Amino acid sequence: MSEPKPWGVCWVVVTGASKGLGAEICVGFAKLMAPGSCIVGVARSSQGLKDTEQKVKQANPHVQFKSVVLDLGSADKEGMESALAPTLSTLENTALSKVLMVHNAGSLGDLQYVKNLIDHEHTRKYYEFNISSVITLNAIFMDYVKSLPSSVQCQIINISSLCAITPFKSWGLYCAGKAARDMFFKVLATEEPTISVLSYSPGPLDGDMQAQVRATSADDEIRTSFTAMKEQGNLLPIHVSVAKMLQVIHANKFKSGDHVDYYDEI
Repeated sequence: MSEPKPWGVCWVVVTGASKGLGAEICVGFAKLMAPGSCIVGVARSSQGLKDTEQKVKQANPHVQFKSVVLDLGSADKEGMESALAPTLSTLENTALSKVLMVHNAGSLGDLQYVKNLIDHEHTRKYYEFNISSVITLNAIFMDYVKSLPSSVQCQIINISSLCAITPFKSWGLYCAGKAARDMFFKVLATEEPTISVLSYSPGPLDGDMQAQVRATSADDEIRTSFTAMKEQGNLLPIHVSVAKMLQVIHANKFKSGDHVDYYDEI
């Protein structure tokens, strides 16, 4: 597989950018961007975003990183718009070649059996963060970029999961949320044929979420399986999965709206 080609001047928004996969996406993207590009990192942690900014600057000192400290689980439309507004100057760059929105932020929720998901408030807040905020922020992004010249490529990436298409015991909230996001972006791809939409499943990553899975999943089989993967070194380094995602984008063989997994052949 050939290496991804440079992207030119870009404006990119990445949610959940303060650590883990989101931070690595920012770094991976920065390496492909031309001077004048801007990455907008959205997350709750100010310090985490500062850490990501340092990593981005090390990867490409000519790319600007703008931090947006925002709790997507509680922010409304006006809060999202006001937080993003100061980052929009790059969109006025006449040399702009690409804009991207990466919906990476997400959470596992209560890893209990479906029959025990009795906490209505937890469920409501879970889907406000994992689905409702994605829908609203995506609409805001599309409103920002609608007036750009047709020569500017627009791409939206939804960070998905195998759980969007395969049920995992005690992961009812997470599986349903990922499935809903996948279908939402399939609808978007159908409605907006000029926008490239990708749902990328990054595989089992060696990060904080996996640690939470091993510690709190109600199902013994699930805990045992992922513990064995960790002990046997079968979890993926995060940067390796980001590299595969960049290859998928570069190859551009997927149909807009498709779900593409790390383990899929390109």
